Amino acid sequence: MSSSASGSDGPSGGAVRWSGDGGSISALFESSGSGTSLEGVDLSSGTESPILLSGSSEAEQPIEEMAEQAAGSDESGDIIGIDVDDQGDDVNLPEVSGYDWAPYEPRTLVTRFRWGNDLGDLVERTRIFSEEVEDRQLRVKICAGNERVCHGKGEAKLDFFYVYACLFQDLRLSVPFADWQMAVLRQIQCAPTQIHPNAWASMQAFDVLCRAAGLTPTMPLFLHFYKTRPTASKGWVSFLGANKSLLTLYLASYKGFKTGFFKVAIPSKGKKYFFDEQDRPKFPLYWTAFPPPTDAWDEDLMTPTERADLAVLKTLPDKIHPRPLIQCIRSPDLSGAVYG
Repeated sequence: MSSSASGSDGPSGGAVRWSGDGGSISALFESSGSGTSLEGVDLSSGTESPILLSGSSEAEQPIEEMAEQAAGSDESGDIIGIDVDDQGDDVNLPEVSGYDWAPYEPRTLVTRFRWGNDLGDLVERTRIFSEEVEDRQLRVKICAGNERVCHGKGEAKLDFFYVYACLFQDLRLSVPFADWQMAVLRQIQCAPTQIHPNAWASMQAFDVLCRAAGLTPTMPLFLHFYKTRPTASKGWVSFLGANKSLLTLYLASYKGFKTGFFKVAIPSKGKKYFFDEQDRPKFPLYWTAFPPPTDAWDEDLMTPTERADLAVLKTLPDKIHPRPLIQCIRSPDLSGAVYG
């Protein structure tokens, strides 16, 4: 059984425009030998946010005060600042040492977003920050030529974390992540770019499945269906199915994502999204050397509400494809879009 869906069908990098606030979606589960699909997806195109590029001429100014105005405006009034201090193709930057533990590809690949315009094009066509993020609370930042996605904070003044463009273009993720997704990262001890995009796709699709059914997605519920087995030879941590084959892979071979990384910088005004009351990060901001394996979450460790929700999830078909679910993620009628 094939599935039909409009939107981004490429692995990464394509221009995707959507608002998530409109579109008529009608979907039905259809099981087959190759998995379960959702049919009949129709999405509307979206809006853009003003982009502000800031460079070295303002390097002395606190980052949270740098964005004062933007060329153009839209109804949302959002201003997205891009820090371009490190833009350029400087090949003489010294190699950053201390990352011999990291897998080969993450510690050798350079980002393709080397100039402000490159990153500006991405930000203009996708939604990076959720609506709750006010102007200048968070910023996107160009990586230096010697930065790698597995690097830590180093001498940076502000905390930050790396993200892949495909998380926003393909998977419709937004920053800050859902609390339960941050709890998953904390539990498996991985930074956002340390897990494979297919793993993020599973979390995004699971979020839709739960919310559409009136359930509350939680870390224990999600990890009941998955375990991890990180290895030094593999560059990214994957979720391995456990207890039930709830979802299929988003893509069997996810190409093009590895060099599409940039940073989300966290000024003091934005720390509330990623740090708890004790000023501890809610998830690893930077890659963890040798994250431990994790087993599927035991049902006996769940709350009564989670066990009741799990019983509902167990009634769903096996091998649901994530892509149509993800395309529904900002539907105004999520239940009707998924189960209607």
